[in-house]
Amino acid sequence: MENPIDQQLAITQLQHMQLENEKLSLELEKIRKGTSWLQLPLQLVPLISALVAVAGFLWGVLQYSDEQAKNRSDKETQSKRENAIAEREFMRPWLESQRQTYQEALTAATAIANSKESKDRGEAEQKFWQLYHGAMILVETKKVSGGMVLFGHCIDGTEACSQQQMNERSRDLATAMAESMAATAKMSYQEFVQNQFHYATGPA
Repeated sequence: MENPIDQQLAITQLQHMQLENEKLSLELEKIRKGTSWLQLPLQLVPLISALVAVAGFLWGVLQYSDEQAKNRSDKETQSKRENAIAEREFMRPWLESQRQTYQEALTAATAIANSKESKDRGEAEQKFWQLYHGAMILVETKKVSGGMVLFGHCIDGTEACSQQQMNERSRDLATAMAESMAATAKMSYQEFVQNQFHYATGPA
């Protein structure tokens, strides 16, 4: 039969070993948990790399979109510039015709107002009405058209105008013509047409 003291010692040693085993188990568990935290960044490396790649791709797409938008804007600006140049070239002969017609109409108006000879006045009136009903319609803007009408009232019997009044209306007409030429030089053909007086003799 075993000595009770030896038996108690064996039990004590067994309990000590169990405690040591539990301690080791806890330490191993702690080590395992510690190792998993250390490995977490390594596990995230592929994800981070993928995110960086996607971000780079999206940045490239944004850069490409911005470049395309800038190219479109540049093309539109260039197209507008070329159209403006083409419009000015198209309007150049029109402006010259306008200038010449205005000059002839103004010369006729001043001759009517200031001619002493009835023959000269009659020829000037004839020239004025020829332009009034002909070439002026093609090139005059609304304000010039109004000036031509007012001066015409002095020679068609609508109003009894003195020489001073006719000269005043002639100067007003000259001012309207100068402003018209300056404005026409900046207009497209469509803008010029919209700024003309449109004569209508019947239903469209």
